[in-house]
Amino acid sequence: MHLKVHISKIRLKELHQKKLRFKLAKIREEQMKEVGKVGSHEKAIVKKCPLSDDEDELEKQMQKKIDLDELESPDLDDEQKEMRWRQLSHEQLETATLELYSRGGYSPSYGDINDTMPGIEVLDEESDMKDLLKRRQENRKKPAGLTVGLTFFIMYTIALLYFSQFNQFLHVFQSHLWSDKYRPRKPTYLNRVQTGFDWNKYNQTHYDMDNPPPKIVQGYKFNIFYPDLLDASQTPSFTVTPCDDPDFAVIRFKAGPPYEDIAFKCVNREWEVSHKHGYKCQFQNGVFQLWFVFKRYRYRR
Repeated sequence: MHLKVHISKIRLKELHQKKLRFKLAKIREEQMKEVGKVGSHEKAIVKKCPLSDDEDELEKQMQKKIDLDELESPDLDDEQKEMRWRQLSHEQLETATLELYSRGGYSPSYGDINDTMPGIEVLDEESDMKDLLKRRQENRKKPAGLTVGLTFFIMYTIALLYFSQFNQFLHVFQSHLWSDKYRPRKPTYLNRVQTGFDWNKYNQTHYDMDNPPPKIVQGYKFNIFYPDLLDASQTPSFTVTPCDDPDFAVIRFKAGPPYEDIAFKCVNREWEVSHKHGYKCQFQNGVFQLWFVFKRYRYRR
């Protein structure tokens, strides 16, 4: 659908450009006819006497010169200004654009060092670059071990000494890491609440775009991470349990060891379970995703 809209926009733009070119050619043709009636004799003389290269270049330079004050005269309306701009050639249009840019002063100019506010340090570009290179060189000469904490460095040294004497030490250390990795814990999650405006009949009557109504919850996006599941073939599941308050519900995610169950409180409304409305429920690459939006009830008489 987006591709069709994009193609339609391109075709409409091409058709518009074609119409503009045709209109411009027609206007130029009418102007050439008027000029031909008045100065046909002068044109014949110009054809008989061809210009040299220098004179041709000078003529081009003269054609490029245009009067911007005349183009942007306040006595002209918008249509007349647009008509005069359309009559310009490509070289004249480029020259006029550069002239307008230089007049507008869009390029920033260098300020005087004496005009700076007090308290602001002005650095010389060459000295700043030399200082940066010097600090980089000093940082590269530092040994990498200095950035490691002292406690970790002592523990790592003791572990290497014991490993050189007793091979069992590394086995115990690895077992401890394995048990620490698979201890019961809550999973990591990255959730998002989707909010927006509900332009029902009441809100359309009492609010507008400048004073919008309060935002409401329109959906949720749950991303629960299970990278260390013992049974990777077991897909995580979820259940929705109503609360004491009928407007809210509790959604609980369960995956199995070593992860504990995790629950969130959300708005209790009917879900839109169609994929074309953004519904997603999948477990892939250790991430369980549950995306949904609530149904929108249209007003019907």
